[in-house]
Amino acid sequence: MTSDPVVQWATTGLFALLTVHSLWRLVTVRQVLVATGYLFHLGMSAVMVAMVWPWWARLPVLPQLVFFALAAGFFAAAAGWRAADVLSRGGTGGGLPTAHHESARAQVVHAAMMLAMVWAVAAMSPGVPSGSALSPGPGHGHGHAAAHVVAHAQLGGWAAVSGALLAAALAVGGSCFVVGLVRHLRHREPARARSCADLVASAAMSLGTAGMCWLMLVG
Repeated sequence: MTSDPVVQWATTGLFALLTVHSLWRLVTVRQVLVATGYLFHLGMSAVMVAMVWPWWARLPVLPQLVFFALAAGFFAAAAGWRAADVLSRGGTGGGLPTAHHESARAQVVHAAMMLAMVWAVAAMSPGVPSGSALSPGPGHGHGHAAAHVVAHAQLGGWAAVSGALLAAALAVGGSCFVVGLVRHLRHREPARARSCADLVASAAMSLGTAGMCWLMLVG
């Protein structure tokens, strides 16, 4: 994705913190579906850290694509279920500022994050066979650089458009999470501490992923 050490370490630090958040929430939540969402985000954070380093080229592509495609489907289904639940109760909920895990729109943003990961993995590994320049040997840095060059060489047409749309959607979604966080903080209720932490993490992950898409589009 990048060879800039500042970006590499900044990305590593951000998503390492998000990994800690996901682990913390995994052991504190009691709902299986909510825990599953954190598990998907845990995997996303780990792969985001790996993507900015040369050794990412050693990781198999297909399992990553399958994992993030399943994650996108999970969050899309969660969004539909939340929306249907709100409609069945005749409500107008689902907004980002309240009840983070019960928000259909929040789940849509999470689904977009996972789709962005599918896009990034596919763009950085565009069907190059194993044993080529993308499969690093002892000089694994060269393999990562080759993956970067090939990805950008083929990042045109629909791939560029879809990447730009995903980046824009995530930027908007991340901004909405920030707005939701501000509204939570105004209440200053201790019971909402975990909701605030989730909004901070969601905003950081959404905006961080949008930045990743932007780097790949302009790099």
